[in-house]
Amino acid sequence: MSNTERPATVFLEKGQGVILPTKEYSIPDIDISLQPIRSFKDLFRLKALTRIIRSPIVKNIFAARVFNLRSIESLKNARRSLEDVYYRDYETSIIHIDDMHSVNVDLSYEIRELKKDTYYLEHGEDCFINYISKLYNKFDQHVAKGLEFLDGLHFNCFITDRDGTTNNYCGHYRSSIQPVYNAVFLSRFASLCTEHPIFITSAPLKNFGIIDVSVNPDNVFIYAGSKGREFLDLDLCEHRAFIDPLKQVKLEELTRRVSELEKKPELEKFFYVGSGFQLKFGQLTIARQDVANSVPEEESVALLGNVTNIVHEIDPGGAVFKIIDTGKDIEIILTVDGDNGAKDFDKGDGLKFIDSCIDLHLGEGPHLVCGDTVSDIPMLEAVLEYTDDVYAIFVTRDTDLAKKVAHLCPNTLIVPSPDILLTILGVAALSTKRKKGCKAPGVFL
Repeated sequence: MSNTERPATVFLEKGQGVILPTKEYSIPDIDISLQPIRSFKDLFRLKALTRIIRSPIVKNIFAARVFNLRSIESLKNARRSLEDVYYRDYETSIIHIDDMHSVNVDLSYEIRELKKDTYYLEHGEDCFINYISKLYNKFDQHVAKGLEFLDGLHFNCFITDRDGTTNNYCGHYRSSIQPVYNAVFLSRFASLCTEHPIFITSAPLKNFGIIDVSVNPDNVFIYAGSKGREFLDLDLCEHRAFIDPLKQVKLEELTRRVSELEKKPELEKFFYVGSGFQLKFGQLTIARQDVANSVPEEESVALLGNVTNIVHEIDPGGAVFKIIDTGKDIEIILTVDGDNGAKDFDKGDGLKFIDSCIDLHLGEGPHLVCGDTVSDIPMLEAVLEYTDDVYAIFVTRDTDLAKKVAHLCPNTLIVPSPDILLTILGVAALSTKRKKGCKAPGVFL
């Protein structure tokens, strides 16, 4: 189904630089009806439709603070369709892979985020914040502390991870379409409080990557995938880091051999659960578990063994690939030269590559770095190489990680959930003194 929209809104300057819409609003040409969800194909198609609905809503909120009421009903129908699967008896709450194989699924993320979006759109932002405050312990205290932490600050770079940091974890990456409220809070902060807002994620850039699950307005964020090895700048130009041609040949061989595992019925499920099978620039990832632990541990460990054996057969000396097992994903990354020999390409390397292509003025703070796991620490370390005028907000309940981040960066705030971080950022943008910011075209603020 096409994503045809009405003509884009044209903006005119009036008075004190206020931008006023003068033409029709963006309205998607689809409606989502109640529909059966029996396979992963059904699930992913439905969630793709919610992106087609959500993206124009976000644009309209920023452009004119209005949206099409039909869209709310579509989002409700999407939620009801998923609830039909989620609230069945355990033995039938499944998604089919084929006629012989199925996986029990946890669709709580998809349902919960759709419910939040419809509440946000129907009741407004103040009521919405009050609504989500009831979902978390000490919500008000965390938000108040966060607003004090950010008070008066305007950041040069806002560098953030996505999943687990600004977006709640989802059991299936293709289903993790960004909610409307999420995009509004993040894009407002990025436009009003930062000069260079950047997402750096380990997911691919596209096909199927961060661009495909995001609904932020265009020209707001720099999107970097594959830990920063590839990125899309604010002018929508793509950039890719250099890869040794000989290593690329090895990666292509690895991709072919790992792809063949999908032909084995007992392994096919790993191409659908969690992150699934992701072909990235300079690396690949295959899930061995999801956040709901729906895969039996012995099967998960067996896949890890299979993939590890393939890597060792292609690269017996370990000079080409670095294997990282997160417990949920198996990441195989092309190595780069480090101070002590070959190392995996991390998000700090990615940030430096972005800076080499578009000068981020990393020596000029303050900067804000947000993450939720140890894989995000290299971003923080990289920025600290340029200046100590750095602030960090990490989303974690891991005390060891919190201590490590605080040791690196004295200006650190720890919060327990992405929704709390989003609320802090969204509200901080409303109370900040308006400086020049990046103010992307089409963002009405």
